[in-house]
Amino acid sequence: MKKNTRDLITQSPIDPATGFTSTAINIGQIKTRGAEFQATVTPISTPSGFEWTSTVNWSTYETEVIELGGGLEEVVVAGFTDLGNFAIPGQPFNVIKGVGFDRAPDGQPIILSNGVHKPAADLVILGDPNPDWTGSWINGFSYKGFNLNVMMEYRHRGVIYSSTVTATLARGVTKDPVVDRELTFIMPGVRQDGNNADGTPRYIPNDYQITASDYFFSGYQGATDEPNVFDGSMVRLREVSLSYQLPNSLMAKTPFKRASFAVSGTNLWFLALNFPPNMNYDVDVLGTGVGNGLGFDFVTGPSSRRMGGTLTLTF
Repeated sequence: MKKNTRDLITQSPIDPATGFTSTAINIGQIKTRGAEFQATVTPISTPSGFEWTSTVNWSTYETEVIELGGGLEEVVVAGFTDLGNFAIPGQPFNVIKGVGFDRAPDGQPIILSNGVHKPAADLVILGDPNPDWTGSWINGFSYKGFNLNVMMEYRHRGVIYSSTVTATLARGVTKDPVVDRELTFIMPGVRQDGNNADGTPRYIPNDYQITASDYFFSGYQGATDEPNVFDGSMVRLREVSLSYQLPNSLMAKTPFKRASFAVSGTNLWFLALNFPPNMNYDVDVLGTGVGNGLGFDFVTGPSSRRMGGTLTLTF
């Protein structure tokens, strides 16, 4: 699938001296490329009436910002100017940008003399919240009026910024990390130890010891946003339903032509594969409200399981 979108309605920043901070204009071009696949098979079908039908869906999409026009280099799609989803030419649409680590030439985070991360001078791209691909597996089983349907889903990658996870980790109200918070800790990274002969900073492995409070609060809730970003890969039991249609021989003795009942549940189970252990989190939760935001949780309310039942009578 190929799609080019032009003249998007976008909030463009303007000089506050005008009395406004933004205006809606038609700008830009976005390119979307993707593919979808679906296959259905019937592994088992017996003369006694038992049947198993299985369907697999797989899809992948990549959306790239080609241009913004109007002299714009980037546009905030959702969130805030210092932490949000951005449209940037040459990048996937909705990339998350925020305060990252200042890093040494070898890529390791730089630790300040107080033992915590040094923030980068400029905002950095923290990741792409769009999943690499998604898939679902739907199985249906039927036998003598009973029908059971089970739907599993999988999301591969796509980053999630989660304040809920890091706020609970910082406060120690989860099972993780399983550590003694009476001890001191050392932030992973490097610290500056003078300069090299050419005048460039010399870095050595960090050995500054800090308290648990500084480690967890400054590490997760400090001056940088980068520790709040996680891999959003997830497996989910999206829906299970069980129904039964009463046999016609039984219905002949009633005023009804048909009768059936069903019970179902949605979002019954999920597992965030690469979040901290014992810190399960639903990556479908969104903290930016209605709009084009993606991949943000600002201490958002938890998702819910839903269960219900129906009774159908036909005269």
